[in-house]
Amino acid sequence: MINVLNIDGQPLTPCVLDRAWREVNRARAVWIDEETIQLLYNPFLFRDYRKAALKRDHYTCLWCGRPGKTVDHIIPSSKGGSDLPRNLIAACMECNTKRGSRSAFSYFREKVYSAPHKIKLFYRIVKANVHHQVN
Repeated sequence: MINVLNIDGQPLTPCVLDRAWREVNRARAVWIDEETIQLLYNPFLFRDYRKAALKRDHYTCLWCGRPGKTVDHIIPSSKGGSDLPRNLIAACMECNTKRGSRSAFSYFREKVYSAPHKIKLFYRIVKANVHHQVN
């Protein structure tokens, strides 16, 4: 098991080695020593970020217009995308699942004729990609 410290250096629940490497590779943590990582973000804020994104998008899937109860990472976490609201959009479970880890631009091209908020969706995709490239 790998020891995990929060931003302030307080111990959190330990994790397995694979999870520790995933957090480090996503630039969400750094190695302190061979047995310890320190998070560079507050993991408990994701719940608040998720709520903020859903509220901002009026609980409506930006891909199809149906009720959106999940959040979709514009840049997937697996590709280094953050959990900040600027990288999250409201999505229905079906669209979130269908998109998977494909790029948001390619999924947007597929949905461009049926997406009810094309300009808002395109803006969010561009904004998230710009922030991702800068960081």
